[in-house]
Amino acid sequence: MTLKQKIAQKRAEMQDRSEKGTFKKKHDPFLLWGEYPHGWVMIKDAILCLMLINALIGQLKQIDLATLMASKTIVISNQTMIQPVEASTDIPEPKAQQDAILGEFTAYNSEVGQTDADPEIMASNKKVYAGAIACPTKYAFGTKIKVAGKTYTCEDRMAERYRDGEYFDIWMESGIAADNWGRQTLEYEIIK
Repeated sequence: MTLKQKIAQKRAEMQDRSEKGTFKKKHDPFLLWGEYPHGWVMIKDAILCLMLINALIGQLKQIDLATLMASKTIVISNQTMIQPVEASTDIPEPKAQQDAILGEFTAYNSEVGQTDADPEIMASNKKVYAGAIACPTKYAFGTKIKVAGKTYTCEDRMAERYRDGEYFDIWMESGIAADNWGRQTLEYEIIK
């Protein structure tokens, strides 16, 4: 018997059973309606779950939240979890500075022996001015550095051998002022 013949025979048997009423449907677990009793069991369980949820919501409505929140401290398991605080209209100022760092500070002026090719132009391509400072390469041009109560702007670079450490060179108008400054180890802050 070939495959086509077997399929034709099965179809004929199913048709015959269907006409006689002896054909039994297979169990379908997702069928909710009809002749299968398990569909009604699923509906009954869903109704019971909804009733349970409704009862829980009714219990939650009976909790007086006003008296619960009126106490100064909410205690759960004998540990303080939430403490109410007074509302404040003060807006805290963002921290604008980092912690102080130690650095070595020297001073220079616009003399050919103390600078590169053009003593009047800094590495940032700006003309020298009071308040400019030469910094290590880790600080971008324009970075504000506060040292000894004054704020300087990073506009120049240190000599190559000093570019990786904490070495700074403050620009001053005269060689005398630079000599008087000397070499000092001071705390500084990066202003953000």
